[in-house]
Amino acid sequence: MKRIISLLLVAVMAVTSLGVSVYAAEANYDDLVAPCYTNIDSVSAGLSEGVLGFVTCTSNFISFDDTKTFVLTCYLQRTDGSSGWVNYKSKSETYSGMGSYTIEKSWFAPSGYAYRTYTKLQVKNSAGTVVETATKASAVYYNW
Repeated sequence: MKRIISLLLVAVMAVTSLGVSVYAAEANYDDLVAPCYTNIDSVSAGLSEGVLGFVTCTSNFISFDDTKTFVLTCYLQRTDGSSGWVNYKSKSETYSGMGSYTIEKSWFAPSGYAYRTYTKLQVKNSAGTVVETATKASAVYYNW
């Protein structure tokens, strides 16, 4: 009797283990964790290769608050790979009100460096106090 029960348990365990499949799910953690802004909808940074050694930097944001002032700074950063990112060139503009605002600037990018656009946006209230800061870096362009 014990032998029959043991055989039945072995058979049940074998059948149930065949139906179970385990797999690792692909997870994109960038989609799970995103910054939440109070005064803006989005911030972006872009870098594109131009002609004759120039690159075009683009910084953009969309605001939905008409009572704030926005200071947008577009940095062209570079690194030679032995140290961190260094601000190479920059341009700032001040905006107010709702809308989509963009800085687009072309700069000469000497070879021997990796480049990226770094966007920094400061949101200021009517007293001029910074109430929010947002940053975004573009993809890297290698100009070796």
